[in-house]
Amino acid sequence: MILKKFFVILFTISIAIAMFIYFYPQADTTSHKSPNKHSQIHQKGTNYSLSIENELSNSNDFILVASLITSMLSFIGFILSSYYSVKGHSRDEELFDLQKEKEKLEMEKIRAEIQALRRANNV
Repeated sequence: MILKKFFVILFTISIAIAMFIYFYPQADTTSHKSPNKHSQIHQKGTNYSLSIENELSNSNDFILVASLITSMLSFIGFILSSYYSVKGHSRDEELFDLQKEKEKLEMEKIRAEIQALRRANNV
């Protein structure tokens, strides 16, 4: 039960982050700003191509993808924990039924012994 709550909370948070990143309005500051030293260093040797590091820092795509992956994994975790809890619940029910049957047999055995003792005392 605790795992199911954990996965639901994790799923909700990761979806909220993904929705925030996806729908949050971003101002386009690249056209009004001069390139900084870090981007100028990368541009000298690669003919104005950006490095992977710079691409990830300029966009929120990495955060969005990580959030979506987290939400998918937490959803799968929720499904698996729900499956195992249902499976465990049915196993507990079977065990309870077996214990009831065992107690019933023991009661019948005790009744038979009591009746045998009564017959022996009446003879």
